[in-house]
Amino acid sequence: MAHLDGLDMRLAADGWHGIWQADGVAHQFWLPVAVPDTAAFYAVTLPMDAFLELRAHAVRRFWRSLNGRAPGPDFRAIPAQLRQWHILSLRALDARFRGESYRTIAKVLLGFRGRKEDFENDPRKNKARRLVAHGIKMMRGGYRLLLHYPIKPCKR
Repeated sequence: MAHLDGLDMRLAADGWHGIWQADGVAHQFWLPVAVPDTAAFYAVTLPMDAFLELRAHAVRRFWRSLNGRAPGPDFRAIPAQLRQWHILSLRALDARFRGESYRTIAKVLLGFRGRKEDFENDPRKNKARRLVAHGIKMMRGGYRLLLHYPIKPCKR
């Protein structure tokens, strides 16, 4: 492992932590007892928890990079439409905290044009409200779901 180009290894109290940059992908790993500058056989231990799928995909990408192959697509890539929803939610939340009305939010973010009466029956009124509500949810800790996307941990 120590002979990999772009490897950053650091010793911590619980073992060696490493980040290896290869083909534009940052692979992170942990070696609990091994010294990274000696020849060794390595094995992967995956806990069978809610994130097994995510870890298995990361191990496969790491193995492919070690063998000089393309790592493949990122498991956690967020679709453009969902990414745009999160961006608009945070912008709507910022606007609402600055005292802007839902109508103003709909004008700026959703392209609403019209009078106050037109806004009452426009679907963008509810969309602006949903954006603000989602922004509040993200602010109160919902952003953590993005860390493990697309895995949604079960609520207990």
